[in-house]
Amino acid sequence: MRTRARPRVRVRFAPVCALALAAALAGCSAGHDATPADTPSQPPSALNSPSPHTTSPAELCTHLITYWAKQELDEGQGSGLDYQEKGLSDGQNEILLTTLTAARKERAAHGAAAGDRLIEQRAQRGCAERYRNGTPTTDPWAQTKQPTPSGSP
Repeated sequence: MRTRARPRVRVRFAPVCALALAAALAGCSAGHDATPADTPSQPPSALNSPSPHTTSPAELCTHLITYWAKQELDEGQGSGLDYQEKGLSDGQNEILLTTLTAARKERAAHGAAAGDRLIEQRAQRGCAERYRNGTPTTDPWAQTKQPTPSGSP
């Protein structure tokens, strides 16, 4: 009996395997021509749009100065961080300090909203001036460097 059972088993599984293979092949060929569900339905020209806006050094500076100036004024005593911990350069810190001085006077005379407007104006003007020719390239250690004799690095 065992010899007869095996041919029947093969005969039963053969059509099932053939159907499974046909379904798999049909799925592969249908997937090739079909548009995936997550593909945007926009025309190709819309997919090649320009990249998002990159923040310029002046814009980043303005954002940092505005943020820290408002933090300093709203908290009253400052954040307790030095300028490097705030992510500012020495030049940006100078803009922050002059902006804070003017904003304190403006807030005292005309209120918090006027002081905040002044912060935004001064930060934008100071940062635009600082980065008008690109990123500043001054070397803070230039004054402490010793001149090297010619011929040596």
